[in-house]
Formats: sequence, structure tokens, C-alpha cells
Amino acid sequence: MAKRFNVSKAGDLIELSYEERLGPRIKKSLDRNGVQAYFLFDGTLVIPGSNEVSDYTDFNLRLRKVKYTDGRKYHNGFLSHAKQVLKWLDEKSLKPSRITGHSLGAASAQIVGAKLAKPTVAFAAPKVLHGDPRVSGEGWVANFQRVDDPVCNLPIGDENFRHIGSKFWMSSPVQEGGGLKHKVKHYLALIDDKNSNTKIPRVWPR
Repeated sequence: MAKRFNVSKAGDLIELSYEERLGPRIKKSLDRNGVQAYFLFDGTLVIPGSNEVSDYTDFNLRLRKVKYTDGRKYHNGFLSHAKQVLKWLDEKSLKPSRITGHSLGAASAQIVGAKLAKPTVAFAAPKVLHGDPRVSGEGWVANFQRVDDPVCNLPIGDENFRHIGSKFWMSSPVQEGGGLKHKVKHYLALIDDKNSNTKIPRVWPR
């Protein structure tokens, strides 16, 4: 049986990865060609987002559509990132029980999660797939998105791009001040507030 994923805990793991505080939880780690990921002893795969300028040129801004093995077209940069994660998992014979990612890592997590058919929680994810028909494994993926985070609507200019999986849009019940609300902490503030966004699942699959 697939493990249900506490959404708040998934966000905590992403934050710990950015702070380099996953420490003894890590069984294997990937840091190759600009791609980082962490496979934890409990089977969780954590994929952080952009953390260097080259992530934009190597992944985020590679907008050309390319075909994958399923015959569908994907955002070139995001597919390239996901393929490197999948290759590493295969090389190390690692089998995730659940997956989480943020931003660029969430784009990659959508593809990896659908491919492996494992519970996947993606925060602040851009769009990755071109065209409406569903892909195999799509039902395992959940995207948590803030209505005031423009990254969730990228790439712009091609309305046929979309997210993989379910989309859960969240809004803040209070004025939070200026600035981009893209960090994981901005998402957790809404997810952990049980009085707002009450239709948002707190575990996945719900």
C-alpha cells in the first residue's frame, strides 16, 4: 500500500533540504549536472528547486517542447531535470515510496511521480506537460499552488502547457505584505492554518 504523505511534513523536508539539515535522514544524495535530490531512509525522495544561476539557463528557460518515451511533449528543461533524477534512482536501485519537490524540483517531481506512480506533493510548481490528455500515473500527483505566486502559471505564452496531477489553489485570508510568495514557508503558512483553505487536503492521497 502506498504511504500517505502529510503535506506539511513534505514542506518541512523541502525546507530542511535548503538549509542542509536533512543530515542523518539521507540514505543517498544526488548532485550532478546542476540537479540535486535526496533519498531518505524512510523512502522519501526530496527534490529541491533552483539554487544557482545555471538552473535557469540549464532548465527553467529551456522552453522548447520535446517528446518523452510516453509519446507526449514536455517542457524541455523540466524533462531534462526529471530524466536525470530517474537515471540516478535507477543507477542506485532506489525505489521511492513518496516524492516531494519545490519550484524547479516540483516540476521535476510531477514527471517523476507520475512515471513511478508514487504519492507526490509538489509546491509552487510551474507547468510541465503540453496538451490535455492525461498521462499514466497522473492521479498520484498533487500540486499545491498560491494564487499570488506567478511561478505556478509559468511558462506563459503557450496556453497548452499544464500541470501534471491535481491542482489545489490557495489564497491568504490576511494581508501578508509585499514580495513574492514563492518560498515553501509561504505555502506552509496557509497549509498549517486550519481555518483557511479548508478544502485543501492535508494528506496525500487524501
